[in-house]
Amino acid sequence: MSLDAASSALQLNLPPSSSSQGRAPAKITVHPSVIASMLTHHSRRPIESTTPRVIGTLMGTRSENGLEVDVRTAFVVPHSEDEEKVALDMPFNQTMVDLLNRNGAKEQVVGWYATHPTLNGYSALIQNVFNQETLPYPAIHLTIDTDITSSGQGLGVKGYVSTTVGLTAKAENCAFLPVPVAIKFAQSERAALDLLTTHPTPSPALPALPALASTLTSLSDLIDQSLAYVTSITSGENTNPDVQVGRHLLEGVGRWPAAVNELGVPEGLQDTLTVSYLSNLVRSQVELGGRLGLVAQAQQ
Repeated sequence: MSLDAASSALQLNLPPSSSSQGRAPAKITVHPSVIASMLTHHSRRPIESTTPRVIGTLMGTRSENGLEVDVRTAFVVPHSEDEEKVALDMPFNQTMVDLLNRNGAKEQVVGWYATHPTLNGYSALIQNVFNQETLPYPAIHLTIDTDITSSGQGLGVKGYVSTTVGLTAKAENCAFLPVPVAIKFAQSERAALDLLTTHPTPSPALPALPALASTLTSLSDLIDQSLAYVTSITSGENTNPDVQVGRHLLEGVGRWPAAVNELGVPEGLQDTLTVSYLSNLVRSQVELGGRLGLVAQAQQ
């Protein structure tokens, strides 16, 4: 029913929508290297530091609709905080962002992180600062609990976005809303992650042969399981096979060339691995040279 101009009814209108206003993300994906960087930054903080946490910038990409944020890089930002004030070295943050952009990085600033699970008034102030850095999208905030209890609990990662509360828009007047966080990694990285989680204190001096033997043993067990599954189907013991498993096995077997030698190893596999290794080595050298050149330019 329409109301005429003389009506005393209270009319409420929705605020005008703006296409430039980004939507809050519904999911945050984090690469394992980001978690490792956050823990490294926390472990290397100065001994004389009295701040309970380390703060840093998160860089990554957003989906086209802005509902998913993929965090790929993190770097620490010097800061100080006490009971009276908090200070961030934002010029250092801008310098690091410019350095990464000049190096060809496609990531953009998506938020910030803290190596402490507590949210306080300073968190609201820092969130407001990073909201200005990520316009028109809202900044995300990741917290990681670095304290591990005797039962093994800890290292929990949580994600948040903020929303303004109260009648007056102030930086400290905000509420943090939780956002689901998922650790995202490729299947090719699983071996390295298993090695890190198996050895609590990994070292560069870790013998390569035991690690390789463990990986080959796990691969052999998986092959035995697959062979037993296929044998049970061909013999008629398993009358309800899984179609998806069959498709994955067919796809994996179909990648091998038809020509194999007497040992069952595809011909040309060694050449392929050599070319792949050399290409990765050249790529690493080029990236290292580019980074060293940028560092030299920044020091001049």
